[in-house]
Amino acid sequence: MTKYLVIALLIIVALVVAYFTFVVATIKIAFGGIMLGIAAIALLVVWIMWKSKD
Repeated sequence: MTKYLVIALLIIVALVVAYFTFVVATIKIAFGGIMLGIAAIALLVVWIMWKSKD
């Protein structure tokens, strides 16, 4: 009986680790997308300022 409990516990731990891995990856992708958006806006502002001085 304890063998089945250990196997069940290991499967639950593996599922929890996989779930948190995907959650962290989703958060990182969202954060990266926000940072890319901010960088694109900053680059656009710099380009507009550079063009307006000429």
